[in-house]
Amino acid sequence: MEDVITEAAGPSRFLEEDLNIYTTPSPPLPSPFLIFPYTQQPQPLKPSLLIVALSPSSVALFHRLRTASPAASLLLPELSLSLPDHAAQIFPLSPSALLAAIPFPVPSSRAYAVAKTLLDGRIRPDSVLILDSLESRNFRGKLSSDEAVAFKLDTAAERKRSGGEKLLPDLEYYPSGSVVDGLGAAILARCQVMSVRASLCVSWPQFDASVVSLIKGLLQRRVLQGFDFDLSDEDVFKFVKPVTMDPSFTSKSLLHVVLILGFLGATRLHASDTPLTLDYYASTCPTVFDIVRKEMECAVLSDPRNAAKIVRLHFHDCFVQGCDGSILLDDTVTLKGEKKAANNINSLKGSAIVDRIKNMVESECPGVVSCADILTIAARDAVILVGGPYWDVPVGRKDSVTANFDLANTNLPTPEESLLSIIAKFLYQGLSVTDMVALAGAHTIGMAQCKNFRSRIYGGFDSTTSLKNPISESHLSNLRSVCPPVGGGDNNITAMDYLTPNLFDNSFYQLLLNGEGVLNSDQEMYSSLFGIETRELVKKYAADPLAFFQQFSESMVKMGNITNSESFITGEVRKNCRFVNT
Repeated sequence: MEDVITEAAGPSRFLEEDLNIYTTPSPPLPSPFLIFPYTQQPQPLKPSLLIVALSPSSVALFHRLRTASPAASLLLPELSLSLPDHAAQIFPLSPSALLAAIPFPVPSSRAYAVAKTLLDGRIRPDSVLILDSLESRNFRGKLSSDEAVAFKLDTAAERKRSGGEKLLPDLEYYPSGSVVDGLGAAILARCQVMSVRASLCVSWPQFDASVVSLIKGLLQRRVLQGFDFDLSDEDVFKFVKPVTMDPSFTSKSLLHVVLILGFLGATRLHASDTPLTLDYYASTCPTVFDIVRKEMECAVLSDPRNAAKIVRLHFHDCFVQGCDGSILLDDTVTLKGEKKAANNINSLKGSAIVDRIKNMVESECPGVVSCADILTIAARDAVILVGGPYWDVPVGRKDSVTANFDLANTNLPTPEESLLSIIAKFLYQGLSVTDMVALAGAHTIGMAQCKNFRSRIYGGFDSTTSLKNPISESHLSNLRSVCPPVGGGDNNITAMDYLTPNLFDNSFYQLLLNGEGVLNSDQEMYSSLFGIETRELVKKYAADPLAFFQQFSESMVKMGNITNSESFITGEVRKNCRFVNT
């Protein structure tokens, strides 16, 4: 019998899908990173205590109790920056205590990277308290009877502390096999490697409201002595879902819950809801909006660039201690204003327009309307007068009696800053990435000084230009004719939107698509490797002017609502916008 030669494959006891099990591994994700809002902030931060809130209840409470001055932000590159909870905010609870609230779930594969970034040497706490809750992604196995309510894991450095010197002396150490991965365990492991005192307190995410009354006393005695506790039991009850007390709860179990929840309800900042309304001047100065509009009509008719000057003045006011008119104050013997800060000097104009409007308002309603409100209303009218959208302006701001030269140097974005740095500054103000891209659209009527774009036109202009839409040689030549490479000309200006420089429209974004943004900071929104989200927003606004107008209006209201809480306590209605009242 002859052998039969065939090209057909021989029979197999494996199915084809069983053999085809190889998949190309995904590329590694970029590392998480920390952003510090203040470039001049001393580093490293060395708090006595770092509290890390991971459990849903702790994060919910800390969102309510959050401070307006974060010390740093931790971001994961894979999280969309448009999500409401895309960053872990790290802010001070007291001069010696920091809180890190992490509102997003961290998969076990990323847990150690986040833990390493959080404790990478720039934040060096003496001790760490981690607050987590029992969730399937973090824990396996069965809990022992001692762990039915809460349990605690310590690093070796914490366990070596004797008796009353321990961070949480009333909570016994239970060596648990339940913790296997998750961010809480990763942070604890990182602390173990760094020989830092640390405790991971794990509990059920729901607590009986009757334990809340014990919280403040516990914290005042043990953790944050001397701290100003201004949180009633009723306030805490709003954020804690009441449950029926289990009869098996022992006094020790009750204390476990108190220790964990106590850190969450301990602090409350004194910032109140923004006291701004649309009818604030309805009875005291009903003509204020008409007066501002008429004066702005005259200003823009005489020079259309006055519209951009007022909008920029408003932006620079709000980003430094809130929209409180501090940007309008001149230097005096006793007060150092913001006008001579690096980001403002020789470029911040429009104060004279505000002065004229203030004089007209004072003649009609003396001592009633603040300079901060006048500037905010004028910015809205300026946009309308050059073809932009309308929005309602909430009013009721007070003028501050202080200015902050240092914050003017650190809070305001600069033309040479990276995209991530500018995003961090907007997040610091409570503004989103969407707000940032929309507000940048005001550059459609803006002018740029040579010193702010010289490095761009003589350096890396082509590096950010799309290969499909190269920048026109004529435009580059025009920019270089305005701005020489050397020999002066720092204050020479050019329009950031050369297509329609005096019209508020979406052509600014269309220029970015062609790589023709004048400022590095603007072009980065479309061209940066980190601009995955901002790039899509630029495309959206370039194609849809109505979408841009709608978002710009919403973002301007949001920015205008950045208020200085101190101004409502110590503020005033200035008689002259350039000086505090005497």
